[in-house]
Amino acid sequence: MKHLSRLQAGSGFVVVLLFWAQGALAAQSQELTQLVKAVALLESTPTGKAEVAKARELHIPVREGTVSKTEVTAVRVKQGNNEQLKFNTQVLISSNKDLVFQALDMAHELTHAIHPKENPFDPALSAEEYVRHGIEGEGGEAQAIGQECQVGKELIQQKAVKENFVELIKARCQYVWKTENDPGRWKHSFYQLGQYYQQFVSLIRGKADQFKVETKSPLFASAVAHKPYPLALLEEYVDITRTICNRAKNNPLVRITKLDQRCKEIENQ
Repeated sequence: MKHLSRLQAGSGFVVVLLFWAQGALAAQSQELTQLVKAVALLESTPTGKAEVAKARELHIPVREGTVSKTEVTAVRVKQGNNEQLKFNTQVLISSNKDLVFQALDMAHELTHAIHPKENPFDPALSAEEYVRHGIEGEGGEAQAIGQECQVGKELIQQKAVKENFVELIKARCQYVWKTENDPGRWKHSFYQLGQYYQQFVSLIRGKADQFKVETKSPLFASAVAHKPYPLALLEEYVDITRTICNRAKNNPLVRITKLDQRCKEIENQ
């Protein structure tokens, strides 16, 4: 009855699973100790406490993985002659990081999970819209990094982290704190592409003027793609569209999405 289509495939290997239950964290095994502590550390801050409460309310699962990221899975549900898509979201947190940075990663990824991206199956969704919303929109990278650094600031104020970690958080967030009262400047900084400038311009196909992209060295990059966010999101859009279109050729999914125009646009990419 259900067809599982993973839209954001990655290398994160699932090790353990957390369940948000009755306002408390229910551990499934003893292996959860580190991740449970990371959740507790996140909840010790006002910003993190509110975020975790929202995640519990939405029943967003949090797992350990090889890299921290948010995954969205589309499930096609058929009832009689009617079909619809439902989206399931899960958060993966790197098991190879110190407790403090697991908590910061969780603050970042839960922002994405609580405010998921637009429906990637929407035939009207353009590459430009996907990139812009992925950075500037609700739940986008600007908000997620801002949330992460707000939690970092609160942890420092509470003296909840060791001095060496304080310096690492400051190095990671100093630009964020410097521009937090200037949203325009803050969001614009994500479009510094450095050596990836020409690659982005070529892939966006004559629509680069819709973004104020610059050749300055990138300030922020995707931990999964290891590229500046605009290029990482653009490549993600192309990969998702290509995957959907290839599967739709012999799959009823095409009847739901009607992605003909989007499929044609990425044929030669």
